[in-house]
Amino acid sequence: MQGKMIVAASAALFSLVTTAASATEPLPDGFGVSVGKAVLTGEMTSAAMSFRYRRWEAGAFIFGYGNTDDGPQERLAYAASVSRLFRPDWQFCRASLYGRVGVAYVDGSPLVGHFNFRTGVGVDFGGFAFELMHYSSASLTPLNTGINLLEFRVPF
Repeated sequence: MQGKMIVAASAALFSLVTTAASATEPLPDGFGVSVGKAVLTGEMTSAAMSFRYRRWEAGAFIFGYGNTDDGPQERLAYAASVSRLFRPDWQFCRASLYGRVGVAYVDGSPLVGHFNFRTGVGVDFGGFAFELMHYSSASLTPLNTGINLLEFRVPF
């Protein structure tokens, strides 16, 4: 029952986010490469390649070796995700804020199960971006420490 409530709440949040996003301009389309580091849950590194189109982004990630709160990450972990991006009309010093809500499949991480939600907030400087993101199964699986990353994205 609790799992169904979480899924329903996530669907409602996604609906609100996509409605709010419809009135703003999308982030720049195209490919990007990201590098990052885990924060709060350990000392892992990450690398990603992604493609943005309008308000959507699809990406493939590699999480590196390192120590986590639940023990060592002794092998590479891989992830694929699809996210809905939204950007309110807030700007500061030519930077725009954005957020994301999405789903991800993660293979090989001791921090999360296979099927996860991906959320994030970022600051975009015309395609170059810093983003704080979180992967979590929302307690739908027993393995749910989560992965928190701070990433830097470069467009190409």
